Amino acid sequence: MRIFLTACAAVVVLAGQAAAAGATPPQPGPEMARLTKALAGTWSITFRREPSVQAPKGETAKGEEVWRPGPGGFSLIEDYRSSGELGRHMGLEVTWWDEDARIYQVLWCDNGGPPGCLVIKHGMNWESDDLVATNEWQEDGKTFVSKEVFSDITPRSFKQIVYEGESGREKKLFTILALKTKSPR
Repeated sequence: MRIFLTACAAVVVLAGQAAAAGATPPQPGPEMARLTKALAGTWSITFRREPSVQAPKGETAKGEEVWRPGPGGFSLIEDYRSSGELGRHMGLEVTWWDEDARIYQVLWCDNGGPPGCLVIKHGMNWESDDLVATNEWQEDGKTFVSKEVFSDITPRSFKQIVYEGESGREKKLFTILALKTKSPR
């Protein structure tokens, strides 16, 4: 334990010396700049779930998404809250650029039940002007896919549609329409 604490102290001292010597701190790359420019801010949202087993009549909810840069601008953090006919939904997303994989990695956590948090298997990337995240999992020997598409992205609004289902048979699960209420500082 003493060795660990000594090592941590050395890292802090060296980092402080580098900053004091005028070393230029690392800057986020163009991928994070593009993502942050597209999504950073506070957004008023309208959520519409398609009819399903969980919600035979569908569902409508209202809420807010707040997207802000993480430490140093190397990540983008989303704080999601909505309330509707099926109750309150809260979520937290952390997205960062993985240079080696050439994708945005996405960690999503919410109050929707187990597992609590998951890393989106195939990450997220730009497909022309749309931002697309794709997850995949196995259930009862079958492959299921979830695809989240951010489209019609402007400085004032965007549309978010999630498709989900057995691979090759995905259906629209829900749509979020977002209107910017506050730009980032």
